[in-house]
Amino acid sequence: MKRGTLKIALVGGTGHQGPGLALRWALAGHEVLIGSRRAEKAERVAGELGEALARAGTSYEFGHGVNADVVAGADVVVFTIPFEGVRPTCEGLREHIRPGTVVVSPVVPMRKADFGLIADLPPEGSAAELIAGLLPHARVVAAFHTVSAALLKDLSRPVEGDVVVCGEDEEAKELVMGLVRDIPNLRPLDGGPLAYSRVLEALTPLLITMGRRIGQPNLGVKFI
Repeated sequence: MKRGTLKIALVGGTGHQGPGLALRWALAGHEVLIGSRRAEKAERVAGELGEALARAGTSYEFGHGVNADVVAGADVVVFTIPFEGVRPTCEGLREHIRPGTVVVSPVVPMRKADFGLIADLPPEGSAAELIAGLLPHARVVAAFHTVSAALLKDLSRPVEGDVVVCGEDEEAKELVMGLVRDIPNLRPLDGGPLAYSRVLEALTPLLITMGRRIGQPNLGVKFI
């Protein structure tokens, strides 16, 4: 797949991480589509994000619709949904996602514990591996687990850090690493096969928990 302007569909794009990624990729010049289970919610959030870019001096109109509609024809599909929704969402969208589409998973299976949050990885090994099994015709890449959703959405602040990208398809990984580079101050790192997504998904709840303990809620990672 040639690098250039991409059509990016955010499944669950109205939730926690989707809006910030949408803003950053819109600024990079991509065509971004906001997906939701409810069309009216997707329309509302798309309008709010357009207004946010207008305040920042950029005119942009986000596409929007129900998840099944936005993934059809997309070059890249990003699952910005809670882990609990992975299986039903994949099953519902399987026939709508084109063969060979790059599917990005920043999904983190985790649960509350007495001391904070802890990873709760599925029998498949990770959320990304589960998605790969449910969508065998897609090229699944794990990425963006350690990027703060709050910082992504706050256009007045830089988003800094490293993003480890894992997957079996080298071309798909390179495409996603390009999407990482499209967000200023983020550095993509090739994390090898999809199995290493288990490490990324386990790391995220630790970052959240430690951030709360030390009063720095937007912790990321940097390899030096």
